[in-house]
Amino acid sequence: MSVSISNSDSALKLLLALVPEAQKELTVDAVADQLSRLTLDGQVVEGTNSVAQLLAAKYNSALAGKTDAEKAEVSQWLTMSARHGQSERQIFAQTINEHLAGKTYIVSNSVTLADIVVFGNIHAFMETLSAQKRFNWSNFSRWFDLIQHSVSEDALAKAGLKLVAIDLNAPVPAKKQPAAPAKADKADKAIPAAEGKKKNKQEGQEGKDAQKDSQKEGKKEKKEKKEKKQPAAAKEELKIEPSMIDLRVGHIVNVKKHEDADSLYVESIELGEPEPRTVVSGLVRFIPIEQMQNRDVVLVCNLKPVAMRGVKSFAMVLCATSPDGNTVEFVEPPKGSKPGDRVYFEGFEGREPEEVLKPKLKIFETIQPGLFTNESREAGWYDEEKKFHKLLVNGSVCTTATVAKGTLK
Repeated sequence: MSVSISNSDSALKLLLALVPEAQKELTVDAVADQLSRLTLDGQVVEGTNSVAQLLAAKYNSALAGKTDAEKAEVSQWLTMSARHGQSERQIFAQTINEHLAGKTYIVSNSVTLADIVVFGNIHAFMETLSAQKRFNWSNFSRWFDLIQHSVSEDALAKAGLKLVAIDLNAPVPAKKQPAAPAKADKADKAIPAAEGKKKNKQEGQEGKDAQKDSQKEGKKEKKEKKEKKQPAAAKEELKIEPSMIDLRVGHIVNVKKHEDADSLYVESIELGEPEPRTVVSGLVRFIPIEQMQNRDVVLVCNLKPVAMRGVKSFAMVLCATSPDGNTVEFVEPPKGSKPGDRVYFEGFEGREPEEVLKPKLKIFETIQPGLFTNESREAGWYDEEKKFHKLLVNGSVCTTATVAKGTLK
């Protein structure tokens, strides 16, 4: 029985340090630039999430969740925490902060795999945050500080981690430097003989100034009356809804591997527009190229175009990721769908999407944490009341081939 842990896999190193029984039984190897792998009781699994869940099942089942509902939620958090990149980490940290309002731990009333793996994956990101940002995300920072002090410094060191100084008090604003005293005007040193001339000029100027002041007062009164008649309109708060996302059926007419990136495909996708759209997708590890050809897919069409290794992508293919993170599949439109057909969420029919999703508004990032497949492999969105809105095309639901209770992105 052995476990090979990637050098960069802090989450799995931390978990192993917290399960002494596993350390006694397993041969532990370090590997570079590979997925972590566990061989246990004849089973071989790869990837942080799969290895963590199998270790928990063998040595400490409570870490995986005490009920079926908790186990499913732990899996979802493990999947979300596996996404890398600074922007995705920021969105994920904000999601944790909102989720932890009124909660101590991510899933249960005690530490689970969700807390350990998320902490290990998010640790480097926390080190980059300013004191102000940590204060703004107080729930996230409070949870992080709790977890890092729930394990020994020795366990942190074995995972290649260190304590991060967390101060939940509001940062003290920097004091403004006092303005330098103005230099004495040369006029202050003028000889007294000039005072007589100044006095005569001042007397003449006083009359002119009085007249100007009277005119200014009149204009000021008129301006104030005009402003009172036209009060400024109050800004309406933007309500973010899934209907803002432009989802449409697409058909892949051509696909090839990216010339400068082994993990990327470059697809040409028909949308019922004058020309197919070029789309870049990181699916090489999960979907063979022959299974990419002539496929109907669901596209997010109003994201801001982005260049990926020199090729500009004009949409994003919507996919489902299994709870263990090992399977990624297309969200498939129902049979009979045509390129360009509108894809919408149940209960949000007939609403026009945004022309372009402005990055500053974070519309997709706000909706995405609620995108899942249910136990029947139907795609949809959970609102704040946990109501599931199915993803539909002409009244029929979009599905996946095998992924149930997976996240969508």
